Amino acid sequence: MLILLLHPIAALVVIREFARQRNWRKLSISLKGSERAAELDNHEIQGERLFRWVLIVIALAFAAKVASAVISGEDFAADVLMPGHFHGWGGLLGLALMTYLWISGRKTSAKKRAGESFVKFKELHGRLSDVMVGLITIHAFLGFLYLLQLIG
Repeated sequence: MLILLLHPIAALVVIREFARQRNWRKLSISLKGSERAAELDNHEIQGERLFRWVLIVIALAFAAKVASAVISGEDFAADVLMPGHFHGWGGLLGLALMTYLWISGRKTSAKKRAGESFVKFKELHGRLSDVMVGLITIHAFLGFLYLLQLIG
């Protein structure tokens, strides 16, 4: 049971941190000068950490899936790792989108440091973040329903 609960608990932490990351969009408008630069550096550092946390949450999901299969007496095979529901497939889609969000953030930062135009990447990064809020909400709700199904 503990292994099954590690994934949703860690996911809630990641969702909270994702919401904090998105707060940068509001801050970036109101802050100026060195204060803005410091907050931007913080945003970039936290983005790197958040991406690693997402990878950990997904690893916990796979660990929970394996543990559940072993506890229920299933033979361990590669097909155990394949998602059997929309929540699992949505998690893999979320990983792909989070990877793209992370890459677009890094490209934005690199282009800005190089003195190149970065507006296109910045806007893409922000819009993808907006889309992901909705997808994360749906994914978390489906995960909650799936957890109820597992423990019920």
